[in-house]
Amino acid sequence: MKTAVLFFMAVLAIAGAAEAEDAPGRELFSDSFEKPELGAAWKVVEGNWKVEEGALTGRGGGLIVLQTPPGGRFSMEFEIQFPNTWMSVIPCYTAPESYGTLYFGGGYWESFEMVGKDIADYRQRKDPQIVTTSGSHRIKVVSEYGLLSFTFDGHAKGPAAIAFRPGSRVAFRTLPGASVCRIKNLRLVQLGPDISQAVSQLTAAEVAKGIVFQDYRQSGKPGAADRLKVDLQSGEAALKYEFDSGKNFESCFVRLPVEAAQSRAIFLDVEGDGTRNDFFVIVHDASGEQHLVMSTGIAWSGWQDVGVNLGAFLKSPEQNERLVIHWGGDHNQRIDFPIRTLDIGVVKRGIRTADQGQFRFRNVRFVN
Repeated sequence: MKTAVLFFMAVLAIAGAAEAEDAPGRELFSDSFEKPELGAAWKVVEGNWKVEEGALTGRGGGLIVLQTPPGGRFSMEFEIQFPNTWMSVIPCYTAPESYGTLYFGGGYWESFEMVGKDIADYRQRKDPQIVTTSGSHRIKVVSEYGLLSFTFDGHAKGPAAIAFRPGSRVAFRTLPGASVCRIKNLRLVQLGPDISQAVSQLTAAEVAKGIVFQDYRQSGKPGAADRLKVDLQSGEAALKYEFDSGKNFESCFVRLPVEAAQSRAIFLDVEGDGTRNDFFVIVHDASGEQHLVMSTGIAWSGWQDVGVNLGAFLKSPEQNERLVIHWGGDHNQRIDFPIRTLDIGVVKRGIRTADQGQFRFRNVRFVN
């Protein structure tokens, strides 16, 4: 069970629909596609994309990326004429084989993750208000560190949860052989600062109490070599790992004792190594149940803000659904506060570019 957990970030549906309301922020990018050529901010990854008749136009299938990272809190809005097949509106893209998407087809909307050539965390919603067969439609997507809501022609939809990928961008993808797709009047806004209050924040001395584990193995009482290395002045902690070159499961993580009351998110700064191994965060609640709250490929290098939205973990799944991202404890599949332990680590990933590396982290805080 624990092995499977670290490869999949299943999506939890929360009852009700979250409205994508206007929020103050800073405009990062806008394009009305009045110029006859694509701007430098756009990157065509696959297919044939060009500007025609005041619209970003794709034919025959393809993938196009806006090279402007919006951060964890943002909105994107646009008008769209859908192709004759399903298509992806991608709020969280890092590579052609690594992204989280909203997927639209007549009468349905879906959310899922692309992990290599595999689809993970697939959720489908039947919705007669999702009309894609004729005319132009207005969509606005709001992302709160991977917890998504959106409006479709003014109708509020969501929420949906996808793995937040630090440094990610937004993108559009149509299927091979698709008919024409037209996108107009796109606007990307970085939302205003999060005014949430910290419930608790780990000091460097508290982080230094962390114990490093390899694949959950720990023989006897932890020794000095098993202690996390922490710079007590900067508060930065470093976790080195070295996996073998095979396909067998391997992970390395630090287990931190914490005492965090009711929280809606966890924030930390993480310096990635760009290896595309998976970075993950697991919380242990008051009952001892463990919850995989984040799992994403380390596609970034340098320091990035990492946000873990806990909103999808505050209620048990409907209809007694059993998900592999929860195990142990009272098995109610929701976080029972206070959070008592935090695991931060890395797991070997099939599309990795290296078997060894190091990530550093600092400024771990729980907010409400």
